[in-house]
Amino acid sequence: MYDGWSYERLRQQRNRAHFLLEDPHRFVTVLLHNGKLYAIDSPCYHASGPLGEGELMDVEDAHMASSVVCLRCPWHNVLVAIETGELVEVQPISPVVTVATEDEEKFKVPSYPLRPHWEASGGRVRLTRGPVVQRTHKVSLEEATGIMTIEVEDEAEIRRHPLPSDAVAGNLQSGAVTMQIFDIKLRCLS
Repeated sequence: MYDGWSYERLRQQRNRAHFLLEDPHRFVTVLLHNGKLYAIDSPCYHASGPLGEGELMDVEDAHMASSVVCLRCPWHNVLVAIETGELVEVQPISPVVTVATEDEEKFKVPSYPLRPHWEASGGRVRLTRGPVVQRTHKVSLEEATGIMTIEVEDEAEIRRHPLPSDAVAGNLQSGAVTMQIFDIKLRCLS
């Protein structure tokens, strides 16, 4: 349990807060998105990057008319769904331009935007949800008392159902990267 928290305090901290839990030792990021709290392991499963400091984004699937709230790791652009911990892969849907030739025969030419990666598709993407790679946790905030509670599964359960993020989230060296980046940003913003 953590004292002195409020939704306003989270909003002042870019809608996130980082914690080093003590039993078991684990780095966790709490996120506030659209009025709902989420908790996820801070270091990225992929290469121990500062996932908790990544860009929080709603990614819409052009085919399913649904969206997934993701954190994008600032090191390798890995997308992780904050609600489930699933790896989210994005395939851009290239815009197509129809061109008429001299003999009026039409053919389709894909356009090649200059912007990198899937963002260049103008938001038209197909999402694929992969395996769960990042452990999520239950979090609650009792605003009247200012107490935030983060519930982590017990160690026996974590050992029975290991996830790729378990090793890095419990590692003091890799987890501290997220905390240090957050501290640097906080000092520069104040």
